[in-house]
Amino acid sequence: MPRRKVYSVALELTAYCNQKCAYCYNEWREENDAFGGESRKMFARVERLLEAFEIDHVTLTGGEPFAHKDIFKLIDRLTEAAVPVQIISNGGLIDDDVASRLAPYKIRYVQCTLNAPTPELHAEHVGGDGHFEKTLEGIRALRRHGVPVVGCIVVTRKNAKHVGAILAMFKELGVKQIALSRFSPAGYATKSVAELLPDREDLIEAFTQALPFAKAGMSMSCTMPVPPCAVETELFAPIRFGTCPIGTSMQELALGPDGKLKNCTLHRTAIGGVPDILDPAVDVGALLDAPEITQYRKQTPEFCHGCLHEKSCGGGCGAAAEWVLGHARKTPDPFLMQHIDDELAARLAEARNNRRRLDVIA
Repeated sequence: MPRRKVYSVALELTAYCNQKCAYCYNEWREENDAFGGESRKMFARVERLLEAFEIDHVTLTGGEPFAHKDIFKLIDRLTEAAVPVQIISNGGLIDDDVASRLAPYKIRYVQCTLNAPTPELHAEHVGGDGHFEKTLEGIRALRRHGVPVVGCIVVTRKNAKHVGAILAMFKELGVKQIALSRFSPAGYATKSVAELLPDREDLIEAFTQALPFAKAGMSMSCTMPVPPCAVETELFAPIRFGTCPIGTSMQELALGPDGKLKNCTLHRTAIGGVPDILDPAVDVGALLDAPEITQYRKQTPEFCHGCLHEKSCGGGCGAAAEWVLGHARKTPDPFLMQHIDDELAARLAEARNNRRRLDVIA
C-alpha cells in the first residue's frame, strides 16, 4: 500500500526541559522525563511513521529536544530517510560543540525563543533566572557555525509592549526570520491563562511594534491563529498571519513521547483514540481518516456562523478552547471569547487581581 502524504509531524522527543515556562502547552509537563528517555520506543514509533507516511518534513521539539541523548542519532535516521528536519528549542543547551555537530546536517532551521529584552522579564516567562544569557549564547553559537536560526516570541499580556525591543535584539544577533507566536493556553499553560493571555489591544500594540521590522525586510509570521474579527490583520502586512491547518493538506501532526498521535502539539486527544501507535493492531496510515481530522472543520462555533472567515478561521485555536472552555469547536478560543463573553472577561480579571488560576469552564 502506498504511503499517505503528510505535510509535517512534530516529534516531541522528551518530557524533560531545562526551563519551566509558564506558557508551556505540554499536558505531560509534570511527568518530567517519565517516558521521554526511552529511545528504543521513540525510534520504533518513528519507524512506524516512516512506513505509513511520506512526510514533507519533521519538527523536533519537546520538552527541550537537545536534552535527549539520541537527538543526533534520530537526525541521522531522518536524513537517511530523506526527511528534512527543523528544530524548536529554547537555545539554553546549545553551545559551540552542539552547533558545530549540527552544522553538517543542513537543518532547515533551529527556532529559539526570546520573550523579553531583559533577563528579569524573560525569567518571568521561562520559570527562573539564568536562562536569558544562555538562550542568547545558544543563538550566537548557531550563527557562528552557519546553522539557520528563526527567532520566536511568545506574545503575552506581559511582554506585548516589549516586542519592538526584542526584535531589535534579534536583529542585532543577525536573525532575520521571526515567528510571533501569540500565547494560546493549553496543557500546563492553562494555569497561567489569566496572567498571560493577551487581549486585542495587546496584540495590536505588538504587531504595531513589529511592523517596521517587517517592512524593513525581516521575514515575519504570526504562527498562532488570530481571528480577524478581533484584529484587522490585513493592516499589518507584510506580517503573515496563518490559520489553524487541522484537516487541511498543511496540517502538522504531533507525536508525543507517550506514543499518542495528536492533531497538533497543543491538542490533548489521541487521534482514533489510540494511546500508542506502537500497538501492532493499529493501521497508522488509516488514522488520517479518523473523525478527529476529517470532521474537525465541519463544526464551527455558533458565534462564527455567517462570518466570511468562518471556514478558514473557525474561531481561532480549538485546542485552547478545549483546554480552557471545555470543547474544541463549540466556542471560539479564549483570546476571542474574552471579548464577547462578559462572564469569562470578569473571571479573567478576578483571577488576575487575586493572582490565582482560572478554573476550566466545563
